[in-house]
Amino acid sequence: MLPQIGNGISQSFPSDFPFDSSSLNGLDAAQAKKQMQMLAAVGQARQLAQMQRPVMEGRNSGFSPASNQPPHEQNQPPAPLSEPPMLQNARNANVYKERAHGFIVSIASLFAKRNQPLPPALTGIPAPNYDSLTSPFKDIEPGSEPGFFRLAAKEINMFQLWTMVWQRGGMANLGKDNSWQLILQALDLPESALSPLVQIYKKTLLPFEHMYRQNIMEKSKQQAAANGQQPTTPQRSLAPPSLPSSGQDGVSSILDAPNLDQDLLSLKRKLEQEEEGKRSRQKTETVDNVFPAGSPSDQAFVGPSTSTNSGPTSTPAMTAPPRTRQEVPSRRKIEYRPLARDVDSYGGRDLKAIETEFLNSTRRPLRELNEWGHIDIDALTLSIRSRLSTELSYALATLTLLSTMKGQQPSSGFPISNCPDLLEEILDLVEDLAFGDVEDVHETINLEDDPRIVTNHDLVDIVYELGSQPFAGLEHRQGSKDVDVGPRQRPANLILTVTNIIRNLSVFTDNVPFLANQPRLLDLLLRICGISEKDSSLNPTSAVLSTTDLLAVRKDVLYTLCQLAPAIHFIEGTTPVSTVRRIFYLIASYLVDPAEAISPVACVQLVGIPLSGSLKPPSSIADIALEVFTRICQADGTRLFFSKTVCRPSLWRLFHALVHRLPVAELDFALTLRSEPWMSYVEKLILALYSLAFIFTPEYKAKVKADRRLGFKSVMIRIIQKLFVQIHPDGRQTHTIVVRRVIETLKLIDDEEDSFDNTKGVVTTLSFGMGYGEVGDNEAEKGTGLLGCYRDIGWDILLCREISNDEVMFPELESLLRVDF
Repeated sequence: MLPQIGNGISQSFPSDFPFDSSSLNGLDAAQAKKQMQMLAAVGQARQLAQMQRPVMEGRNSGFSPASNQPPHEQNQPPAPLSEPPMLQNARNANVYKERAHGFIVSIASLFAKRNQPLPPALTGIPAPNYDSLTSPFKDIEPGSEPGFFRLAAKEINMFQLWTMVWQRGGMANLGKDNSWQLILQALDLPESALSPLVQIYKKTLLPFEHMYRQNIMEKSKQQAAANGQQPTTPQRSLAPPSLPSSGQDGVSSILDAPNLDQDLLSLKRKLEQEEEGKRSRQKTETVDNVFPAGSPSDQAFVGPSTSTNSGPTSTPAMTAPPRTRQEVPSRRKIEYRPLARDVDSYGGRDLKAIETEFLNSTRRPLRELNEWGHIDIDALTLSIRSRLSTELSYALATLTLLSTMKGQQPSSGFPISNCPDLLEEILDLVEDLAFGDVEDVHETINLEDDPRIVTNHDLVDIVYELGSQPFAGLEHRQGSKDVDVGPRQRPANLILTVTNIIRNLSVFTDNVPFLANQPRLLDLLLRICGISEKDSSLNPTSAVLSTTDLLAVRKDVLYTLCQLAPAIHFIEGTTPVSTVRRIFYLIASYLVDPAEAISPVACVQLVGIPLSGSLKPPSSIADIALEVFTRICQADGTRLFFSKTVCRPSLWRLFHALVHRLPVAELDFALTLRSEPWMSYVEKLILALYSLAFIFTPEYKAKVKADRRLGFKSVMIRIIQKLFVQIHPDGRQTHTIVVRRVIETLKLIDDEEDSFDNTKGVVTTLSFGMGYGEVGDNEAEKGTGLLGCYRDIGWDILLCREISNDEVMFPELESLLRVDF
């Protein structure tokens, strides 16, 4: 019976050791003695090799081919050479802490690379980009030490939890055999903590488990490729370590695994290489020159020693051929680089972080529409009437929301006609805030006066000039918030809110008739648009409005008038004269400025857009002003009101500015014919000129004919020629309305008569002997017509089919072309 060599201890036998030949089963005694000497030499070689390797390196979780004992019994060192138990326990505790720390560092690096940093309180590693508000790990309660988290009033070690799951084949195998209950018992956790524990493992440890398993498979593939060249190289199993039969929790078996440190270190290197995109340099020195042998802490980080000097491995009695071993490549030298980040602080303070936190604190969450619930209109009315700051804020915010909501039909919205008291309250609020107890002053009317028209361009220049002054924000001007107001809203803000609400309500067609028939509404809106001139300085009429507020209010009122204009009807004796005047001067302020009254091409070039590129539409505010004027002046009664209330020099100035806005050059007509917005703009200019020509007195009509600098008739005949004669016959139908209105405007100027004189329209009473054809015949016109000097062009226009078949345009154009010899 051969002696059993266990625990790595070799037994030597003397040369004169007696053998019983009967117990050798017929084996020669000399041969048996020779074999015993060889076994003794092998035992001595193993003992010397274990003495030279570190204690932790000598442990092996597997079974040795030469022994059938468990691993914890096989790898025990000899009794005379073993360390004291207390020293071994301290050494194991240090190694455990070092490996647990390396494990936490690897997990933190993994999640930092994924841009999902773990909480610094959980890992003990700073994470500058960690946000406790948006992090997916904010619900994990860190423990008292790094690497621990609290669950069910217990401190759970993340490294211990991972080792227990890994010992059982990973998380995928735990769900199959219901091993989570065993882990709960090992961690002394109740069954109610199972679901939170699984969720925490999925969030924090499962990604590391997948990458760890992938790293093992990659190493196995590399070793398999190397084994194809050298079959004698030992190969590592891909399966996870099995559960130890001694009843341990798995941590000790993980500590005994010789390749765990190598896996963690290689995994950390892989993450660093992917993050930095840089490979470490290969080590040029030997291992023994860098790390002294026998240091467990060093071995825990750099892996097992590759030294091949494991003692005398050959004796004279050993005749077996030596086993070929694979040349293990030298390890790589780790290049440690200090963690550096860009410093964005100023004076030790990170201003970007401070501004971000400040904005987060001041940003209010958006409220949904459903949070308002049922709205009581009477309550809104009473809130506005109370004049309390909080009640006003709620009422105006709610009313703003209601004014933008659409009804079941596209033309329907919030029915303000059903809430007359609410409209009266908001008008009272605007009047109290803007003017207080100051009554409206009605100016005397002198139609021959030439008042100054303050244009929108003038107001913009004033705002720009005031804003460009030094310390402009510190100077207290009109409209600035009074210090006595306190935390309440500035009165101008409330006025702007109300004008915006009225503008929103006027968009819906169902509200237009009701709002247009409110005289107080129009009068109050136009009153707050007023401008007073004092000491050669222009200021808003309302003391609570600044010039910037005035620009916003005038724009809102103009857009409101654009929607209400078709339903506005001036009634003599009922409509205030000041309302008509203020409407005209508000419209004229956007049209009469000489810097803006230019041709279409000049408008585009003024902005700086090339003509070859995308076409810029006309000024929206000027287009809206023309829309308001043409809609309001469509009725003859409204034109009569303008002729009796508006100063005639102001009417002439507007007429002069509109003529300068018409297209004249070839590029102007090319731009107009290419763009529909510009064509609509020119059509509105012609309609406005027709209304002004209708309002003009005979003296001003003669002035238009005699003003050669204005060149009115030349500009108009050129428009007819470009839009009707020099165009394809198929496109003339599009411009028929424009040409018709041009001819009618020329006819009004050529007649030099009062358009409001109805005496010519009275039919003579028929008497005995008078025929029907003798009544109403027009008298023969005398003198040369307005287009008498353009007979060649006029004949070309008369020959057009659209004009020759028209019973109105043909006689009027023929009258304009007459020549008195």
